Amino acid sequence: MSSTLMSPVPMSPVIEAIKQSYQTHINPHPKSTTKIYIACSGGRDSMALLFACQQLQLPIHVIHINHKLQKISDDWQQFVEAYCHKHHIDYDSVCIDWQSQQVYAADSTISQEQQANEQQIGTQQANEQQARTARYHAIIQIAGENAIVALAHHANDQVETLLMNLCQGTGLAGLTGMTAFGVQHEFGKPIWLWRPLLGVTRDEISDFIAAHHLPHVDDPTNFGVTNQRAFLRNQILPLLDERFHKVVQNITRTQQNLTEAHHIVDDQYQQDLALCQRSNGWTSHQQCLHTPNLKALSQARRFNLLHHWVKGSEKFAPTRQLIVQIEQLLQSAQTDQQAILQWQGIEIRKYRDTLYRLDADYVKAIYGKSDNKVLANLADDVEISVGLSLELALASRAVLPNESFQLLSQSFHQSFKKLCQRFDIPSWERQFAKVVIMNDDEEKVLTASQIPKQFALLFPNISVWLADARELNLATQAACPWHLVWIDSLDS
Repeated sequence: MSSTLMSPVPMSPVIEAIKQSYQTHINPHPKSTTKIYIACSGGRDSMALLFACQQLQLPIHVIHINHKLQKISDDWQQFVEAYCHKHHIDYDSVCIDWQSQQVYAADSTISQEQQANEQQIGTQQANEQQARTARYHAIIQIAGENAIVALAHHANDQVETLLMNLCQGTGLAGLTGMTAFGVQHEFGKPIWLWRPLLGVTRDEISDFIAAHHLPHVDDPTNFGVTNQRAFLRNQILPLLDERFHKVVQNITRTQQNLTEAHHIVDDQYQQDLALCQRSNGWTSHQQCLHTPNLKALSQARRFNLLHHWVKGSEKFAPTRQLIVQIEQLLQSAQTDQQAILQWQGIEIRKYRDTLYRLDADYVKAIYGKSDNKVLANLADDVEISVGLSLELALASRAVLPNESFQLLSQSFHQSFKKLCQRFDIPSWERQFAKVVIMNDDEEKVLTASQIPKQFALLFPNISVWLADARELNLATQAACPWHLVWIDSLDS
């Protein structure tokens, strides 16, 4: 498709906004020549978006979600389908089956029992989050991963979102509102959300609808005060607009300023993370920060770094109370303190000069509640690395209670605990340590009196030769070729 968009109708704020947003966000995107999926409810906003995209000759495909929460839901579905038929627009309709919390194609065959259940859906209540989850699940089923989905959110919706977040308590990200174009992960799958009307007001959309005599349906829930958004829309914003002229435009401008500030804060976070982050090559399920560098930051920058670092890829951000508790842990004078802070299955721990973030999968493995295992891996290039014969029968085992070891470079034995402290191995990692042994009888039951020769000791981040390896004429400083690796599945 040509990057030049043609509009056969007089330019309006709606058309102009979509045209500029398309050129800014969609044209550079790798999927710019593929379909743009328009989420269309049949309401005024989504019908204005659909009609404008038609006029701009974009490659559109309509998706209508029938939530089955109102008696007139089926009428809306029929309205959207009829419009698409009339204008030869590709579309998919999806109904939400709340009884099984599944979605099915609207034209699929369903049983009489299911039909009877659906007649009762209108009397049931589903909160906004449940409806949103079902809606995105249906959209992903149709559009697939990395699809571009156009939404009809406008300036008034943006302002309502800011006020809702402000009333419920939020951070800087919550005050920036929705983005015009960005990737969002739903059910672990990425989709691109395009909101070209965020700079257009509800009144401008109404004028556009009236000027082109566009048909649309009205959702009665938009006119009440039952839910929080409708209350803000119908009770609060009109009062604010009476007192403060053009309040929607003013708040929108404030949001744009906050968005710029948010970008600056994010840039600072990346710099601070690079300064404080410690490499941790043995598993991606554990992240580390160097506490002296972290404590050297100002309190505001340290708080911002911890907030983003703890959140990671989680959907929701940690509470302020948790960050305060981490701050208190950082200030503790006990270097080996084993305090554990928990949040959404994640654990925050401190050992010596390092702060650790253990993700939920790793935490389950630590407590033996997961099929995931940390196993010893014998490297394939043993012979090349140290000149050993591959005919050696090598095995690995766990460390025995009260076991001590003699390192290749030492003439004395040290307890396993002392060696862990020497190599800065925190307590929760010690259970994953392995001993590589020379074992000529794999069927032998290993007891304290029947231990084959010890060959190497494997810690998560470091592996060391043991004294028995001297018989193989190894140099004292030879690198040990074995290491521990995280196995995500028993079948891998």
